[in-house]
Amino acid sequence: MNMENPKYKWTVVGLLWFVGLLNYLDRQMLSTMRPAMQIDIAELQSAETFGILMSIFLWIYGFMSPVSGVIADRVNRKWLIVFSLFVWSAVTCMMGFADSFTELKWLRGIMGLSEAVYIPAALSLIADFHSSKTRSLAIGIHMTGLYFGQALGGFGATFAKEYSWHQTFYLFGLVGIIYAIVLAVLLREKE
Repeated sequence: MNMENPKYKWTVVGLLWFVGLLNYLDRQMLSTMRPAMQIDIAELQSAETFGILMSIFLWIYGFMSPVSGVIADRVNRKWLIVFSLFVWSAVTCMMGFADSFTELKWLRGIMGLSEAVYIPAALSLIADFHSSKTRSLAIGIHMTGLYFGQALGGFGATFAKEYSWHQTFYLFGLVGIIYAIVLAVLLREKE
């Protein structure tokens, strides 16, 4: 992919749009699959315990976001984004193997850490490729990927009902792992 091509700046937005979609889809699925999961993991029947599981992700994500910004300012953002996507997708896949609340809690914590790295690196990369004439539009388009992912996360319950919550996590985790490989080939850092 030729970075000098003026259209590549929109390719970057398109590539990262799908990463943003996966970012929000993977984090959202757990909340929609609770009814299916609580059959196998009894602790999830408690609203308090489930709230802990959901909040551990947000606490870690929130604390790590500024740290992630510092990291993104110092390392190659392309590889940071690829690594982030690969790790949270692997975690999503591993959630399908979880059979206890403790395992889910650790995996959600790792997911919060790995997903927090994505947004600062992605927005910075988009900003580098776009001048003031297209930067806001590019970031706005990228943000729609996040919201599409959040909306599609609701289909986790549909997949879980049709197949199983285990297979749902495997499937979406595998999609992210494969896309991380695609991203490693196609995404470029601006010189």
